[in-house]
Formats: sequence, structure tokens, C-alpha cells
Amino acid sequence: MIISASRRTDIPAFFAEWFCNRIRAGFCYVRNPYSQKITRVSLARGDADVIVFWTKNAAPMMEKLSAIDASGIPYYFQYAVTPYGSDVEPGLKKRGCIENFLELSEVLGKDRMLWRYDPILITENYPVEFHAEAFAQLCEIFSDAACRCTISFVDAYRASPYRPCTVPEMERLAEIFSATAKCFGLPLVSCAEEIDLRRFGIGPASCVDKTVCEHLLGRSLPVKRDRNQRAACGCAESVDVGAYGTCNNGCRYCYACGGRAAGAHDPASPLIAGWPTEEEEHTLRRTANQTTLFT
Repeated sequence: MIISASRRTDIPAFFAEWFCNRIRAGFCYVRNPYSQKITRVSLARGDADVIVFWTKNAAPMMEKLSAIDASGIPYYFQYAVTPYGSDVEPGLKKRGCIENFLELSEVLGKDRMLWRYDPILITENYPVEFHAEAFAQLCEIFSDAACRCTISFVDAYRASPYRPCTVPEMERLAEIFSATAKCFGLPLVSCAEEIDLRRFGIGPASCVDKTVCEHLLGRSLPVKRDRNQRAACGCAESVDVGAYGTCNNGCRYCYACGGRAAGAHDPASPLIAGWPTEEEEHTLRRTANQTTLFT
């Protein structure tokens, strides 16, 4: 079982203490965002094969890495660093995030650091020319610290304040980014894009990557493609242990932000937000071995 920590929130940035407490306990609870039912997810070695961390700022987790290492569960980072200002990403201090990425790479090695330039949005303040220059600058910084770069264009979900990129814009940036990444020897892939960018040398990504997981484990992993993700997503199936509405990064493009439930967080709870009721605890005791929340 692959643990995704998490597409739904930034666990390294805001819930590092909680996650390490759950690693020590050997399990956590996850509330389904749709049915609200709670599932117990094992975090014991042997049940949890690999942990995939998704973050924009892993600095708060640096002093917690020893606790994760002690679990014996291998892990890697999907670390997003983009060039936007506080008008788009108000909760992030970019210089600190870049420094932390480089520090984390020094500790873990570049094979466990997957840089994300994600999402790409085109606005008056951030035109194609801006991205061309910013991407080159970041490639220079991360070329020796990341094993690859994943790009993704902004999605036009219902509440998004940003328009989707046009096909000509995507193709133009793909051409520029591909040439730039090649100059720096940085493999470039795209995340869940309907447009085929392989003619630019950009193949489809698997962010929860079966190959990376197997490399960390030193053995094959019997997991299939995650059918609960978008059709263009190549990720392997995983169990997400996060919760929507708990991230305080405040990124304006993000479908998972809001911080609505962050106030209910208690690092001692088995849930990332709030505590289970007595009735829910009783149900969980009857289904303690259930670990099939593939979302």
C-alpha cells in the first residue's frame, strides 16, 4: 500500500507533528470527504510500503525526518516550487522554500526529490515570457537537487479565478520548457494533461510513481493505476491520509485550500482534523483492518 500524504493538504508544512505521532502509533484515521465515513489506515511497516509527501514547504518536517526514518518506511517528496508572488501564493516565502528544497535534497539525495512547476497559469502579471525566464532560473537552481521536473497547467475548476491555458500557450511553453530542461539535464514530464506533449519530449508523469516506489523498496510492488484519479493521470493507486479544507498556504488556484477545518486540528488525534465520535470509534473497532480508501 502506498500512502499519499497528501493531495488534499500540505502535511509537511502544517501537520508534521501529527503525522509523526501517527507513524509511531502505526495507524491513522481518514474521513472520506464525500461520505464522511472514517477508515482506519495502517501506517505499520509491512502494510505501508512507501510514503509520497506532497508539499510546498517541508521546512517544518525537517526535524521530524528521524521519526519517519525510524519507521523503516521509505518515502520521497513531490515538492512544488513556482515563481508566483503573494498575489497568487500568499502563504509562501519563496526564498525559504527554495533553500529548504536544496537542504532536503542534501539530506535525502536527489533521487527522492521530484520538483513540480505546478500549476502554470497565464495572466497579465505572469505571461508566457515570464514563465520562460522563471523556469530557466529555477532549473539552474534545482538541476543538481531534483531527479526530474513535473509541469502541469492550471485546471479550470468551478471556483478558480484563473482561466485555463490555451492550446497555443501550452504548446509554446512546452517547447520552451523542453529546450531549457534539456540544457540543464533535467528530465521533464507533465501531470494529468489531456494534451499530448510527447512531440516536445515531455512524457506523461506518474506522480505516485510505481517505478520510483519499487526503486526505494528494492522489489516489485503489485499496485495498479489509480482509477479514482483523472483519466489522464498515470498515478499508481494509493491511500490519501489528508483532509480538504485544512491547508493554510492560501494558494488562490488550489481546489483543496481554505483552512476551514484547520482550527479543529489536534496533533494527538488519529484524524488530521477533529476527533472521531464514540459511535464512529465503535464502528472502527469492528473494521480495524480496513485499508481500502483509494481516493
